[in-house]
Amino acid sequence: MSADKPTTIVAAVLLSCVGVLAIMAGPIMTEVLVAALGLPADAAGQIFAVEALGTALAPLAATLWMGRVRWRTAAIIALLVVVGGNVVSSYQTTAGALIALRFAVGFFGEGTAFALAIGIISGTAQKDRNFAFLIAAQVALGVLCFLLLPLPRDAGIGGVLLPLAGLAALTLLTTVWIPQPSAPAGHHAAATGTGGSAGPAFVALAVMLIWCTGLGAIWAFVKLIGSSAGIDPAQVGVALGISTGIATSGALAASWLADRIGRIIPVTVALLVQVAMIALLQGQMSFLQFAVTAAVFQIFWNLTGPYMMGTIALSDTTGKVSLLIPTAQIGGFFLGPVIAGRFLTGQGFGPANTVAIVCCLLALALFIPTALRLNKRLASQAAG
Repeated sequence: MSADKPTTIVAAVLLSCVGVLAIMAGPIMTEVLVAALGLPADAAGQIFAVEALGTALAPLAATLWMGRVRWRTAAIIALLVVVGGNVVSSYQTTAGALIALRFAVGFFGEGTAFALAIGIISGTAQKDRNFAFLIAAQVALGVLCFLLLPLPRDAGIGGVLLPLAGLAALTLLTTVWIPQPSAPAGHHAAATGTGGSAGPAFVALAVMLIWCTGLGAIWAFVKLIGSSAGIDPAQVGVALGISTGIATSGALAASWLADRIGRIIPVTVALLVQVAMIALLQGQMSFLQFAVTAAVFQIFWNLTGPYMMGTIALSDTTGKVSLLIPTAQIGGFFLGPVIAGRFLTGQGFGPANTVAIVCCLLALALFIPTALRLNKRLASQAAG
């Protein structure tokens, strides 16, 4: 079965949505844990963190087994873990039990599903376009999480976890479309005669980690930035919900552009616009100014992601480095707040803006030579 079949891409996109459940629903879950179970905020945050940690570590393990295990079998097991883990977690009332369960769901379920999704998309011909579809679906999932969860409102943590279990159960129906590569996982590139050093792929992965660190630095504090600008906290949430929905257009634009004008131009423009919007996200703002700034920032954020992912996948001559894309993404979103937080002094959130801008500019400075090197390699292959 070809990875380029539309049904296979649909299966990969749904797997990726399951893979980001910890990130998309995490803030909502943390709030519900405090409200429904009476857990202290730090304990609720720890539960969210360990699930994300498990999700980030799973792709590292996947580099060891994806060439030896049938992908369809692995997907079924991962999805069953998500379904079972979420159902069992919805009946827990103690932080200790939830920490153990959520790490297991992240590592054996969500992170494994995410790694499989990346593996499938990395094997397609139109990597940039298909990664754009993946990101658009993830953003849409995030909007639905903000709008619908918990469902119903008085169901406690089950109101968050059971709908997520339902998504994983639905994704189980698409596992019949998951292919098993004819060559061992991690060697699909070698089969086409593109073997070589993994160094360029690791550089591209580092670019994504740096960029996501910048995103995490500003995104972790964006609600507080809005509130400090004089906007009602409830209105800040509305603005972010609207801007997140609009931002899907960025990923869809990337799917339409694909490689029509290469990668350097769209990524350069997108990162520079992000820098400008981050610089504007401070000080006193009206609701409209905040909403528009956040929307433009997220549109170009979602335009950048597919090209970053595609560059990693195309630079990866081993097929294994690209499996670490989720690790770089999630790792960056946790490194960013940690780094920015060390510079916050209680006099505003300017340091978060500064860290984010520096990371975006550094990512751009590293991305351009990485993309040029990739273009040169692809051109030599086409000539040969």
